Amino acid sequence: MSDNVEQEPTAVRRAAVVGLLCCAGALGGLLVVPEPAAQAARPVELVFAGVALPSELRPTDLAASEVQRYLNGRVLLRAGERTLAVRRADLGARVDVGKLGRLLATASDERSPLRRVHQAVLPKSPLRLPVPAVLDAEVATHWLLQLKDEIDRPAVEAQLDPRKKIAVPARPGVALDVYGSLERIDRGLADAAASIELAALAIPPRGRTHDVAKVDMSAVLGDFTTRYNRTAESEDRTHNLHVAAAKIDGYVLAPGEVFDFNAVVGDRTAHNGFRRAPVIADGELVDGVGGGTCQIASTLHGAVYFAGLPVLTRVPHSHPSYYIKLGLDATVVYGSVNFRFQNDRNHPLVIEATVDDGFVRVALHGKERAHTVSFLRRIDKTVPFDEKLVDDPSLPRTTRVLQQRGIPGFEITSFRVIRDERTGLARRERSQDTYPPSPQIWRIGSGPEAAPGYEPPRNDGHPEYLVDEVMSATQGPNIDGIELSATPGRTGTAGWIEREAMMKPAHPTAAAPTAAAALPAATSTGT
Repeated sequence: MSDNVEQEPTAVRRAAVVGLLCCAGALGGLLVVPEPAAQAARPVELVFAGVALPSELRPTDLAASEVQRYLNGRVLLRAGERTLAVRRADLGARVDVGKLGRLLATASDERSPLRRVHQAVLPKSPLRLPVPAVLDAEVATHWLLQLKDEIDRPAVEAQLDPRKKIAVPARPGVALDVYGSLERIDRGLADAAASIELAALAIPPRGRTHDVAKVDMSAVLGDFTTRYNRTAESEDRTHNLHVAAAKIDGYVLAPGEVFDFNAVVGDRTAHNGFRRAPVIADGELVDGVGGGTCQIASTLHGAVYFAGLPVLTRVPHSHPSYYIKLGLDATVVYGSVNFRFQNDRNHPLVIEATVDDGFVRVALHGKERAHTVSFLRRIDKTVPFDEKLVDDPSLPRTTRVLQQRGIPGFEITSFRVIRDERTGLARRERSQDTYPPSPQIWRIGSGPEAAPGYEPPRNDGHPEYLVDEVMSATQGPNIDGIELSATPGRTGTAGWIEREAMMKPAHPTAAAPTAAAALPAATSTGT
């Protein structure tokens, strides 16, 4: 048999060894094949997981130590330029020590079928043993999802620079293929690979640069502006405004296309460029990644509203915002709350979004502006807000700090009138919004007496919330900017919250200051 095997082509001989290692049936078939004792007795070097094994240890003892070494070894997961080094055990690798012990015993037996075939096919090479590893997919998926958050990026569509009027090329996106990567990890663990290239899927952009280069941007169809705080304390929020605005700036919306804010802006994560900044949660301001994104969505909604475009999905804030008028805001939460609108014109639209010098401005550019749009709003109902007293041992006793200024709740009715100046036809849309009240929160000190020279934290600097009881705003082709008309009424006059008892104290004996005490003087917000 030996002479015949030596005459076989090398590829066939190697295939015989691979088949032998992977298939127990092949091993069994070779049991009946005779082998000269002298040839089978030749010594062979055993290699497991890339390391030559000592020959003096018993297979059972060797198996236990080698499994420990293998599981403690690190494997490098690669996905493009991103790499992650993980212990095989932490990645989810599991090895049957008993199975490895039996494999080592077979490899150490000079007359075993494994040794006889190896000697016949690869007599001058080490005997490399496979790793009987299995993968815990649930554990491995945990690591892959972490990488996926960092690796995934959407395709960047071909855009137009609204200011330079030049086309910006599209860029493909990428998404980590979790199931394909699990398969590669499974194979890599069996081969004791030191590095595993994960599977990724390319996401092609939907358009081409030359498709947007010819877009007519000669007219502004609608625009809207809001203010933002430029203080150092608001630096992270301002950063988020820039990030979100950059993701919609230059976006080209084809005729009939639906704009999906969350899909375009993406998840509000650090990997996507966002920072932690105050967001509204259950009526209270708390820190969260992406705070400020709602202002971009709201400003965009204002521009869309006054362009007369169909608004498909829009949800108002959970409390009134100082930067935008009631009825024109739009809140967004990635994965749950979205803002969507449609281009119902027969020509493409281009979004321009800028954040500069305390102002957020969004404009929609297109071929022509043929619609005059009016926004009419009235306050139907107001709801008092609760006052909360929160014990704070970090503050000296008798110290009171206003953490959040209370805002009453509102129920409003809005009308949008869209007039086509080419035909003279107009249509009216009616909507109703509810804004729950936001509690007024005082931090009450319960700590030791204040040290000499102690300066307490500053109160919430927001003034009393004023809102015109009736107001209207109009934009159109024959109007320069926006025409405003307002009747302050009872809710737009300073001191109305106290006059109408819009605050419900925490308890009758609460000694907390009144709603207007220790705060900036009430001024009209124009909302």
